Amino acid sequence: MRCAAAGQPGKIQLIDFPDPQVGPRDVMLATSACGICATDLKSIAKGAEKPEYALGHEVVGKVIEAGNQSRWTIGQRAVVAPYLPCGACHYCLNGQPTLCKHLFDTCPFPGGMAERVFVPGDLVKRGLIPVSDTLSDEYAALAEPLGCVIKGIEDSQVETGDSVLVIGDGPMGLMAAAVARAYGAFPVMVAGMTPSRLEAAYQNFADVVVDVTQVDLQAEVKKHTSGRGADVVIAAVSAGETLMTAIQCVRPGGTVNAFAGVPDGTTIPLDLRKLHYNQIHLTGSFGTAPEHMVKALHLLDHKKVPAGAIVTACYPFTQIQEAVDVALQRQGLKIVVTF
Repeated sequence: MRCAAAGQPGKIQLIDFPDPQVGPRDVMLATSACGICATDLKSIAKGAEKPEYALGHEVVGKVIEAGNQSRWTIGQRAVVAPYLPCGACHYCLNGQPTLCKHLFDTCPFPGGMAERVFVPGDLVKRGLIPVSDTLSDEYAALAEPLGCVIKGIEDSQVETGDSVLVIGDGPMGLMAAAVARAYGAFPVMVAGMTPSRLEAAYQNFADVVVDVTQVDLQAEVKKHTSGRGADVVIAAVSAGETLMTAIQCVRPGGTVNAFAGVPDGTTIPLDLRKLHYNQIHLTGSFGTAPEHMVKALHLLDHKKVPAGAIVTACYPFTQIQEAVDVALQRQGLKIVVTF
């Protein structure tokens, strides 16, 4: 199977992996579309001499081989979870599946940026999710990143009527705003530094947008929350400073979610007295589980999230380097590769 992997820093290399044999419980997908995510871009920027896997995990495809015990049929469309919680450990049994110690034991092979994707039996049973006929491949590829956002919003316990501030105007930040709105939050505020993305946020995802290069964010948030601060703040920028800003903008008793991953060793100074007396809830959110991806497809199917405003460009697999270059330059929002 032909795949795209990280090559020299900033470059893609095309490589071939052998097709695994499809067993009785396994499925082989012909890839239809796969989104480019920030993790892919980090891998590409770093580069790799001998990659062991393809890039990509935001994948949708069509079944072309199905084991006789898989319960799938040729031609069915599906998205596949990028990894699989075991379902039996302490964390899985207590609603924290992405803390599972076996989370990465079962994954699709070789990755999403491949002509075909092998799905092992356990993942077929619990992490291969059908896609409705009404949802396009390009939009269905949002199931995984949108699932991550849904988990973050639910981890933050966003409820109807909550004021939510999302700091970060990248694709994940704007999807977080969209999901917060779908869950009934008001007002939904997006803070960022990119005029085109802030305009997109105002048109499609948020009630209030704040250009942090022009105005004081904390003051602006208080203006729209009767002086309290936001009920929930989602820190969707990979920087410790963003989390510090989030803590400044949350109301007493509110919740701050360190949603974006940060480099190893990132630390921040923390005013413990403020944390204690203002009773601020600090949490983090990582990854997704199949149940969140099911919810994501439901939101997409019912047009509760404006997928057309998120997917801003599609490139055929033959032009994947161009697609990556556009994504690295932060042009548009979500870039999807089609097959």
